[in-house]
Amino acid sequence: MHLDKESATPLYLQMYLRIRDDIEQGTYPCGAKLPSIRSMAENLQCSRNTVEAAYTHLVKEGFVASRPGSGYVVQDVGMLEVGTQRTEEALIGTTADGARYDFTYGNLEAGTFPALLWRTIADEVLMGAASSACNTYTDPLGEKDLRAEIAWRLATQRDVNCTPDEVVIQSGTQSSVQNLLCLFDHERDVVAMEEPGYDGVRTTFERSGFRVVPCRVVPGLANSDGRKLFFEDLEQHRPRLVYVTPSSQFPTCAVMPAVMRERLIAWADETDAYILEDDYCRDFRYRERPIPPLQSFDRNNRVIYMGTFSKSLSPALRMNYLVLPPNLMKRWREAFSEAYPTVPWLSQEVLARFMASDHWERHVRRMQVRNRRKFETLISALDRYLGGRVEVLENGTGLHLLVAVNDGRDEDELIRAAAERDVAVYGTKKYWMDPAKSRRGCILIGFSAIAEKDIEPGIKELARAWFD
Repeated sequence: MHLDKESATPLYLQMYLRIRDDIEQGTYPCGAKLPSIRSMAENLQCSRNTVEAAYTHLVKEGFVASRPGSGYVVQDVGMLEVGTQRTEEALIGTTADGARYDFTYGNLEAGTFPALLWRTIADEVLMGAASSACNTYTDPLGEKDLRAEIAWRLATQRDVNCTPDEVVIQSGTQSSVQNLLCLFDHERDVVAMEEPGYDGVRTTFERSGFRVVPCRVVPGLANSDGRKLFFEDLEQHRPRLVYVTPSSQFPTCAVMPAVMRERLIAWADETDAYILEDDYCRDFRYRERPIPPLQSFDRNNRVIYMGTFSKSLSPALRMNYLVLPPNLMKRWREAFSEAYPTVPWLSQEVLARFMASDHWERHVRRMQVRNRRKFETLISALDRYLGGRVEVLENGTGLHLLVAVNDGRDEDELIRAAAERDVAVYGTKKYWMDPAKSRRGCILIGFSAIAEKDIEPGIKELARAWFD
């Protein structure tokens, strides 16, 4: 272990992060003893107080236990089940209905937010030269450092073509969409979205006065029938803007194939339309490498790219971003020249520094490993307890999957039955513009918020609720 004494990150925090990573990766297995405070201090040439502070944080977060006569012993933390500390629970929040096994979608598991590191960086920002920004209005597009970090990562990791001046910081998907719609004419322009699709965006379209038309993605984007239906609807309605989720279609989790992406870009070029690409869940692919985003296929400035931090960091931060093509960016600057970001300056600055360090990459990798394991545990449990009795609809992406019960029961019956066994699962009818066309008995099971250890017993109870 090496501690960088020139770094702005305190030594105790560096040590805490290194040991935590070693525990997560199995370098320190369950039951292993950490070096004594004295020997660790001598080896790293730091004070005992530094080591003690690091060990204390590890104890508070459940990674190690302090045992008289045995020192500090590594605990069985499994999938980083460290969500007991109040600071992190306050930031992440809890589920609303209090079910013992809550397979909710959208929230993240308690303990995943790097609260200690976030607080340390926030202190550095407030006590440093950047604190002078507290006295001024911020850039209407968002803090430049954050936009630069986002643009660099998009260009190097996602093949998105953009510069920092084409990135706009926003406070959530619906807020982004609502502001974007100011660049369109609600009396003339038609907007389209996938059917089924994210109801939050559909509601935003409708409340902004736009006529919304559905483009069918069932029986699926990955086969010729699904593609045919989708483009038939586009040709029929000729929308000015179409909202899509190609990396993990919501709620089916289908992945839009490259050939369909190219065809969609060509359609937009031919019809002078725009595509709003919501790349909300690109980080979580469990079987195949992700296909480059639509924006990377775009040569004529037809794609508006939207990304978020809600799935990998925290939904409570209310922070996402748009990448606008130059022609729309000019209109955005004119429309919002006096409108300042609703995302607090401090949150933007802290995230910029977090991303500029290696902490961001490590955090995302941990989240990917965590969710991959939970996905595999969920698939295994469904096969073990519900195999042959339900149809599992999944595509190896995202933070949820769909389960269809084909015995005639509707989602309300299935949800009530599950609730009687203290299991919360969720319906899918609301994702259809016409709920009557939705698949009967189709249930959404999320795994982003539930602990891995609760997945198998939760599915076992669900099987009892539905079939015993």
